[in-house]
Amino acid sequence: MKTAFYAGASGLLANQKAMDNIANNVANVSTFGYKPQNISFQSLIYDEMYVNTPTDPDKGHGVKTVINDSNFNQSSLSLTNYGLDFAITGDPLFAVEVDGEIGYTRDGTFSIGMDGETGYLVTTSGGFVLDKNGQRIVLEKKPGTNNFNVDGLMQRIGLYSFDNPNYLTPVQGNLYVVSEKSGPAVAVNDNTGLLLQGALENSGTNLAEEMTDMITVQRAYQLAARVLTTAEENEQTITKLRR
Repeated sequence: MKTAFYAGASGLLANQKAMDNIANNVANVSTFGYKPQNISFQSLIYDEMYVNTPTDPDKGHGVKTVINDSNFNQSSLSLTNYGLDFAITGDPLFAVEVDGEIGYTRDGTFSIGMDGETGYLVTTSGGFVLDKNGQRIVLEKKPGTNNFNVDGLMQRIGLYSFDNPNYLTPVQGNLYVVSEKSGPAVAVNDNTGLLLQGALENSGTNLAEEMTDMITVQRAYQLAARVLTTAEENEQTITKLRR
């Protein structure tokens, strides 16, 4: 009965994590450049059942979540015709400096931020967009005006590629950081054909798939709860019989 109890409890925990992941994907269905997270499951340890059979069948102890990667497939693009919006049409990511740390994103919703009298290309959250040398992109004012010159930004914006971008670690602000599995960031020397100005990449969340997964996870959660309840009821029955 204890094995059934542990199996049911682990199933509840694993499917709750899966439901939380689905909720996060759905919440970001309108977030530009967002890449949905995937959760995989793996069986916990098995051991031999104490039964008199020639095959020595195994019994399992439940399930756990083991992989949490991202789906970096190319998403559809939205045309904005705004000069500070950029969409990537290949595999690389933008590099962003936030509080001295470097993160990476597919969200090209940029704007102009001021640090004293100097203008910089920044993200909507205030992070500094970097060039291929890892330096902040400084914007100069047009002579005789207070307007910044944004000409040639497509050639100045840095793009960075990874061996396995799906294994970048997601952090706050629609950013990712390097992990051991993703490999190091490598600057792309030539942006030609990789950037579109005046466009943004839509969220990679497929709402229909997420709803289907939600139904599946709900059923699995209900089944795990039933296993847990049944194990508890059987334990109570056995306890009464011993009295």
